[in-house]
Amino acid sequence: MAQLGFNAGDYDPTDEFEPLPAGEYLTMITESSLENTKTGGRMVKLTYTIMEGPHESRKLWSQHNIENRSPRAEEIGRKELSRIAHAIGQPMISDTDQLLNQVVRIRVVVKNDPGYGPKNEVKKWINVGGQPMQNAPAPQQQTPAHNPAPAQQAAHPATQYAAPPWGQK
Repeated sequence: MAQLGFNAGDYDPTDEFEPLPAGEYLTMITESSLENTKTGGRMVKLTYTIMEGPHESRKLWSQHNIENRSPRAEEIGRKELSRIAHAIGQPMISDTDQLLNQVVRIRVVVKNDPGYGPKNEVKKWINVGGQPMQNAPAPQQQTPAHNPAPAQQAAHPATQYAAPPWGQK
């Protein structure tokens, strides 16, 4: 017998995992992998973590076929991956690690799955004009002339990913 040491009283049994409302969310890609499918194909699996708002820290997932017996399924998956690559400003992706820590705004819809009920589906990837988190300049690296005002420093971390002056309209 294995000792578990679990106390169910530490967790709310009524906390259900409901789908997020349809809309746009600022996210970061926090996990990415290349997986084999059950039918012998391959897909890119992504996990997005919401960065702001009432649903901050919630996660969403997407899967994108890049090899599939169905040419149509493969085409759809590759087009989605192209949209993601363009949204994060990396049109040439050779490794799933290039997708990690990328900030992207996603549009989410709620679909009714006959077997599981309502669920979220990512339908659009939108460029936020930013940099990947690992390359974002830390405040102490900025010169005094470029340091934000104290009120701006308190802003949400996602604001540090704004487009550089030459990329703004």
